[in-house]
This record gives sequence, structure tokens and C-alpha cells, in this order.
Amino acid sequence: MTQSTSDDYSPSERRLVLLICALVTGVSFIDTTALNVALPFIQRDLNATATDTYWVLEIYLLGLAALMMAGGALGDSLGRRRPLRWGVILFALTSLGCALSFNAAMLIFFRALQGISAALMVPASLALINASFPPEERGAAIGKWSALVSLTIPLGPLFGGIAVDMVAWQAIFWVNIPLCMIVLWLMHGLRRPPFEPPQSVPLDIAGSIAITISLGLITFGLMEAGRYGFFTILHLATILAGLIMLVVFIIIETRIANPMVPPELFRNRRFLIVNLHTLVLFAAFQSATFFLSFMLVQSYGFGATQAGAAALPISILVTLLSRQAGKYTSLHGPRFILIISSVLMALAFALMSLTDGSYWQSLFVPMLILGLGVAAFAAPVTTVAMASAGPGKDGLASGVNNAVARIGPLLAIAGFGYVIAGDFSTSIETSQMLAEMPAYVKEYLIAHKNELGGLVTPADWPETIRQQAAESIAQSYADAVKNIMQISAFLMILCAFLALLYRKEDAV
Repeated sequence: MTQSTSDDYSPSERRLVLLICALVTGVSFIDTTALNVALPFIQRDLNATATDTYWVLEIYLLGLAALMMAGGALGDSLGRRRPLRWGVILFALTSLGCALSFNAAMLIFFRALQGISAALMVPASLALINASFPPEERGAAIGKWSALVSLTIPLGPLFGGIAVDMVAWQAIFWVNIPLCMIVLWLMHGLRRPPFEPPQSVPLDIAGSIAITISLGLITFGLMEAGRYGFFTILHLATILAGLIMLVVFIIIETRIANPMVPPELFRNRRFLIVNLHTLVLFAAFQSATFFLSFMLVQSYGFGATQAGAAALPISILVTLLSRQAGKYTSLHGPRFILIISSVLMALAFALMSLTDGSYWQSLFVPMLILGLGVAAFAAPVTTVAMASAGPGKDGLASGVNNAVARIGPLLAIAGFGYVIAGDFSTSIETSQMLAEMPAYVKEYLIAHKNELGGLVTPADWPETIRQQAAESIAQSYADAVKNIMQISAFLMILCAFLALLYRKEDAV
């Protein structure tokens, strides 16, 4: 059982821990949410295909997801503070590399390294909260952390939009550097957390390699199939190899002395439920909002700042309600609030699939509903996840759950990207509008269909033809994304049924 190893933290030290952890998580959130808004413009600036652009986010999620569990275990082995410092320093350095990137390949490379650095610092920050507060206060502490993190959420999309419109997309990465320096300054002198496990845990290097290869192969197969709009033998073989490596990972975890995911956790009801719930929830939520940014910019002509500001209702509601959701979970358990959250989010995505691109008429209300849903799930899911592995294993629990939260959108964005590419291609090929235009127009669009909503027509075409082709591209892409909204709504209904499996004591 985890016991205090030194004097308990004072109230000021606990506030400092919450501030540090909120800043660390906030930096990773801002980086991702700001980038979502900027990606359509990065695609245009770097002359990249849609798949290359998706890889800018996916490679980050891959490094983060695959190594998150190892990062959590590293915190259990080396303490919470050391991996956190390493991750923050590396995150600052890789942000510099991203800002200096001049082509898609270079940006993807540094984003991969940035994902590795986030895999060190994010689980260590959450584990630091658990190691700083006694068990009976952790639910409330996580609620406060969620409220603080939510203050950074509005900054992400809004900052990303302002950066693109007023400076350049590179500013999204430049801002990470001073934020990381502030975190390191705040950590200076922070003493050993009182509830940190006294014994170190050896690292599972073989398991880390196996899960990284598995997720990498599956993601590569799905993403590259999306690039061409169909699966080849190579794509299918790559996905199969990834699934085989997943089996290898499970075998490794059952054979070694100190696995990153102990086999007994697969028999832990609470652990399985919260991570399955997290997988489906984040697959639906993050992938839907990811493609929504592209649709707003490329189909409906939103500017970067407009697209960033579109999600402000979500941010405001999360800021106002996250703490109350954490308190409710501690008192009444997670079941009811997570059912309500899932139903609200399903309704929001269903309404978004009907949008005509007008914000106040067809998107504002769904954004409000989505904000209520997000505010209701953040703290409860985190609270249950941190308690799911048992005493002294909060680093492990944090690492696994954060990894699952990234694996969901990692695979969903790759899979949904394939669906969108297929829908877009079919729509272009069967478009009645294009059938009435010169043959070279349709031939050109089909040849460049892998650019999806970012497809730009040649400047030497007649203006009328360019305009009609652009309208066809915008409508085809919007229709494809709306189909993803409907799939996400279905997945959120599935989450509501999964939430029925929780018990009141699961948050303790």
C-alpha cells in the first residue's frame, strides 16, 4: 500500500503541484488543438497531400500512445519529477525543430520526437498529483486539475487561428518553449512527493518496442490506404503484421517479470471498463473535432481565427463545470454522469452532421451541447482511471489510460481518413456538376483526389470553371466529413451503454 514517505505537502505545495501539472497537460493540449486549426493552412503552405497533413498529427499521437505506458512506468521506477523534467526539456527542443521545419517530412520527423517527449511528461504529471495528495482527496484534486487545464483549452484553437492569421503557423510551436521554461522554473526545489511509492520498478523495454511497432504498422496501413483511396496487398499485410505484433506484445507481458501492463489487470473489471470506455470515447470525440476543423476551413471558407473561435462554447463550459463533475463523481460514482455525457455528445455530433456551414444557425447549439458533454466526462474518467490499477500503481494507470486516450483517435483518424478519401473520391467521380464541365476538369480532380478538401484548381483555368470545380470539391468534402459525424454519434451511444457498467465505488 502506498504510504507517505515524508512530511505531507503544505497547501501551497499542493497548489504548486496542481499548477505544474495543469501547465504540462495544457502545453500538450494547446499544441494539439492549435495545430488542428492550423493543419489546413500547413497543408497549403507546405504543398502537402491530405495524408501527409494527417501524419503531422498521427505521428505525434503514435509516439505518445505507444510510449505513454512506458512513460508511466518510468515514473513508477524513477520517481515523478525526473521523467517530468526530461519530458518538458525534450518537448521544448522538439518544438524548436517543428517551428524550423520547411517541408512536411521534416515537420513529421520532429512531431514524432515531440510525441515521445509528451509520453514522458503527461503521465508523470498526472501521477505527480496522485503522489502529492492522500487517497481521499485525489478526486477533488483531479477535479481542480481539470478546471485549471480547461483554462488552457480555449487558448489552443483560438491561439492557433490567431497565429495563422496574424503571424504564421510556426508560432504554435514557438510558444511552447517559454511555457516549458516556466514549468521547469516552477519545479525547481519541489521535494519528493509524500505518497510516492518507495520501491522502483524495472522498465519493460521489450514490451515498449513491441507495442510501438504494432501501433505503427496498423496506423501506417490505414493511413497509406487512405492516401490512395483503396487497400493494396501491402497495406493489408502491414495491418496484419501490426496485429501479429499486438499478440506478441501480449505474450511478452505474460512472460516477463515486470511488464508495463501486468496480466492481472486484464482481469480487473474496473481497469478494463474505463480503458475500453476511454478508447471509444476519444476515438469519436477527437477524430470528429479534428475533421470538423478541416471542413470549416476547406468547405465553408472559415478563416483560421474563425475556426479556432468556433469551439469557444466547449472551452467555456468545460472551464465552468469540470470541477463540479469531479466532486459529483467522488460523491455519487461515475455511472450516471458518464451516461449523460455520452448522450449529449451523440446528440451534438448528430446535429453537426446536418450543418450547412452557418455557425450561429447550425453549429452554435451543437457546440454548446458538446461542451456540456465534454465537461461531464473529463474529471470522472480521469478519476476512475487513476484508481483502476490499485495503490502504488497510479503511474501505470495514468500511462495506460493516457495511452488508450491517444490510441483511440490515432486509429480512428487513420480509419476515418480512409472513409473520407473513399467518399470524396466517389462523390467527385459521380458529381453531376462535373459531368457537365470539360473532361479535363474531372480528370484533373480525380488525379489529385488525395489532396481532398485542400485540392486547388490550376490558375490558368477559366474563372467560371474554377469556381464550379471549387464548389464541387467543397461540397464533396463536407458530405464526407458529415458521414464521420454520424459514425461518431453512433460511437457515443456505444459509450453510454459502456457507462452502465460502472459502479459507485469505481471512483475510489
